Amino acid sequence: MNVKHAMAAMLASTMLALAAGAGSAADLVLPSEVAATHWKTDYMNEFAQKVGERTSGGIDVKVFPAGQIYNDQDALAALGTGAVHMVWPVSVRLETIAPETGILNLPFAITDEMMGNACFSKGITRLISEQVEPRNLRVLGLLRTADLLFIFKDRETRSMDDLKNAKVRVTGGRVFLDLMNSLGISGVSMAASEMSTAMSQGAIDGVFSSPAGWAEMIGATGNQAWYVPGLSLSTYAVVVDNGWFEALPEDQQAAITDTLDEIIAREWTEARAADEKLLARMTEGGATINTADDAEMARWKELAAKENETFRASHGEVMAALDELEANCGVSN
Repeated sequence: MNVKHAMAAMLASTMLALAAGAGSAADLVLPSEVAATHWKTDYMNEFAQKVGERTSGGIDVKVFPAGQIYNDQDALAALGTGAVHMVWPVSVRLETIAPETGILNLPFAITDEMMGNACFSKGITRLISEQVEPRNLRVLGLLRTADLLFIFKDRETRSMDDLKNAKVRVTGGRVFLDLMNSLGISGVSMAASEMSTAMSQGAIDGVFSSPAGWAEMIGATGNQAWYVPGLSLSTYAVVVDNGWFEALPEDQQAAITDTLDEIIAREWTEARAADEKLLARMTEGGATINTADDAEMARWKELAAKENETFRASHGEVMAALDELEANCGVSN
């Protein structure tokens, strides 16, 4: 453990000691880098409450939002140390642990309809979990983040050709960066909190982000958007320290998984509706959203096929497993 992680672990232990009080409840430490006002925090707090109720206080879920003790990447690294037990990062973060998980981030890899199929949603969760289990981690579920779109300050975009030579902030991950490179885009990594300032000052031309990122963090600084439906339906992965989880009594494990299943089943519909409301709010405020037409979609699908085959060349086993899962569940993108 490096000095940064050690100091964070000490802080976490101190905060937990202050909060724990008397009793024999098992602590479940759940850090998050998003703000306390972010909708993901609401789901985390609901998870904490319901797990506490289902276990009659046997598990005390402690949510630490806004990077109080860790950002999501560092929290992932802290799983297994005892300082952190669960993290809900954007799934692209898992690529640093197992590159095979990049299958989730391939263009047009998953759709809302596919994730609404119980066979597929359970199967893809298991498939992603299998990739990280050698690191003693387990993925218990996938929540919907957003269907991402390109947002610019003053660059009107109507085709992929209009994206060439643009400097665009992306969330990171090899799959996202490879996609940007194939479009002639210079991918830039930076904190979400810096996006609006960087765009207004011309350090970047735009961002590849969510409707929430646009409405809540960029606002009127970005008044032009380019939307390719389904290009990148991003997710949050619910990742748990597998050693800690398996040591729990079976009824407590069930309390965690049953609560997550209930939340995730609702969250996919609720998050999609929230995105639609945010996009409507931006257009009502004067922003323009251009959407790829059928001819343009065909070009994007052709590009996606090339990207997917490149990924398959390096990770053929996991791609074959995805093909089999789609066939067994009767879904396709």
